[in-house]
Amino acid sequence: IYPTSISRQSDGCTVAGKDSRKIEAVMSTTLTSSIRISSHVLGFDSNLLAEIYRPIGRAVIVLDDKLDDLKYTSGDVDMKTNRRLVLKMGEDKNADFKELTIRQQLDRYFEYHGIQMEVLVKSGNEADKDIAKVQEILIDLKKLGVMRNEPVLIVGGGVVADIAGFACALFHRNTPYVILATSIVSGIDAGSSPRTCCDGQGYKNAFGAFHPPVMTLTDRTLWTTMHEGMIRHGIAEIVKMAVV
Repeated sequence: IYPTSISRQSDGCTVAGKDSRKIEAVMSTTLTSSIRISSHVLGFDSNLLAEIYRPIGRAVIVLDDKLDDLKYTSGDVDMKTNRRLVLKMGEDKNADFKELTIRQQLDRYFEYHGIQMEVLVKSGNEADKDIAKVQEILIDLKKLGVMRNEPVLIVGGGVVADIAGFACALFHRNTPYVILATSIVSGIDAGSSPRTCCDGQGYKNAFGAFHPPVMTLTDRTLWTTMHEGMIRHGIAEIVKMAVV
């Protein structure tokens, strides 16, 4: 048994003939992936991410660029708890709400828990889902000195989940990663899927690898930040999956 990480272990057996001119090997790999359906993952009282990154001392984050744009992902956040308001349910009259992007909420979470952040902002547009963007992430991970047992945190929608997950599959040949899904597509499909990929040579998903996240966090309170077009896109993906 050859454990390369707590979420991945390989078994192998090698057999040789009497003169060792013929050698055969049988190998298998067991992968472990966890999906958590949760709420208010970025609330100060949530330890789901803090427990992963506090022992490491930092969080290397690949962030969807739309999460730093008030036009796409804004909403009211309680400044005392860092919890996002959802349809005014459970609204505290004493709460101090302020409009924040998911990036701002993320910054506050890691600052509260005393964890350093290294943020790589990448485009979440379908047109940018190419091998050049994957290579860009690989170069960034190398510059930051990411270790093979250090889980990268991917925060965003389906495109960022695909290309950043693919980059993790290639980096050190197997770098673990955690996904915080901020869209319906990444929450139900790209985020939790073992398939990582990018487009190439005019073909969709031409390059890729089977490399599931060690953990997918689906926080539906973050979906309240999406504009109508992103919601329609997510519902269309659900219908496509059901029909196919």
